[in-house]
Amino acid sequence: MIEPTRFNPNSKTVTASIEKSTDDKRFIRSYDINLKSEEFTEVINDIVKKYDIDEIVETGTFNGLGSTTVFANTGKYVFTIECNYNNFVTAIQNLARFENVCVVNGLSVSRKDLIDFLLNEKFDAETSYDSQYPKTFYMREIVHNVVVDDALSVFAKNNNRQIVFLDSAGGVGYCEFNHFMSFGDDILKNKILVLDDIDHIKHVRSVDSLKANGYEVNISKDKRFAWCDLSVKNTITKP
Repeated sequence: MIEPTRFNPNSKTVTASIEKSTDDKRFIRSYDINLKSEEFTEVINDIVKKYDIDEIVETGTFNGLGSTTVFANTGKYVFTIECNYNNFVTAIQNLARFENVCVVNGLSVSRKDLIDFLLNEKFDAETSYDSQYPKTFYMREIVHNVVVDDALSVFAKNNNRQIVFLDSAGGVGYCEFNHFMSFGDDILKNKILVLDDIDHIKHVRSVDSLKANGYEVNISKDKRFAWCDLSVKNTITKP
């Protein structure tokens, strides 16, 4: 496995491996793109039991061998969303043994909203990125033809007890997060939100937003992922 470091667009140093990142986003990952650690598995199983979860909604299936398989093994209904057709087909094959899993070829947020977000994103946050050209890099990940548009609204805008795992293309992670949080308290009170890549442009701001709005955010030991009970909110803000 190739393990070069991630790229900070504010840095003046660009390595050869980063120049290749626009062809293969996995090339710049400093860890396995599939999230399937012992800690993650334990956290998910604990959440399922503690909160009596009915369903799991995931964005960003990739090949289905990471977090999706962890979710599948809970025995709960899993709806996992992937916009890249090749990844979609691969995931269907890899997850064929799980009758409780449905792989959906879709975009988590409407294509127009995703494009508008990327076009207006400054990408100036002090965090890690996947390319020295993040705007075009992430745009390439959302221009695929899909079957379902705004899939988060389709599968998560309801009162079902759900884990909602947000793990779509890095550059649109914050757009996806804000769209989901806009569903309102009556919907969100039934959700446990889980975020991957919280040390990255994908969700570094999402965690900050949750904390600023009074939610208690739990951070994994490796500081890669976080989870939050959206039914509990501290309405007292600090001066």
